Amino acid sequence: MKATNILIVGVGGQGIVAASDIIADMALTKGLDVKKSEIHGMSQRGGVVSSFVRYGEKIYSSIPFRDEIDFILSFEEMESIRAAEYINNDTIVIVNTQRIKPATLHSITEGYPDAKTSIKHDRLYLIDAIGEAKKTGNEKVVNSLMIGALSYFLHFDEADFMVSLQKRVKKMPDENRTAYNKGKELVKNYVL
Repeated sequence: MKATNILIVGVGGQGIVAASDIIADMALTKGLDVKKSEIHGMSQRGGVVSSFVRYGEKIYSSIPFRDEIDFILSFEEMESIRAAEYINNDTIVIVNTQRIKPATLHSITEGYPDAKTSIKHDRLYLIDAIGEAKKTGNEKVVNSLMIGALSYFLHFDEADFMVSLQKRVKKMPDENRTAYNKGKELVKNYVL
């Protein structure tokens, strides 16, 4: 079995590490070997946070080569643009369209960059995860929605997600289940 390589990016406070933990647990539930690596940066001040999750039959390194990334899961739009250097022809990029303006943008005259025009890629999925989470009744389930969107392309199902979620979160199981399934549905019905 070929290794699956996932890069999760966003800013501090969005739950990047929690999402990577849940995804890693889902792979462990399937009996796969998993390695994880995180870069926190200035995460407590809204800085960049990234995490690699790799799983497969046997994984030797927690960090893949740049051209091996199968999936980029971006919780913030600009961070997807920063991660674009990892995109290869087969990479699937899922982006939450939330925009968190960094302090550096306040001091320059340029506007906020747009992922759709900045990332020229056939496998780019832009999702208003905040808006969709609000429709489920709880904005705090964005992580579950994004993990569901990613899971559409993987061999994970709702049961795997719920086992992993309850290990890590133990709150709002019904809302998180709904958000997970909504994420899968959004990608399934997405028009590229």
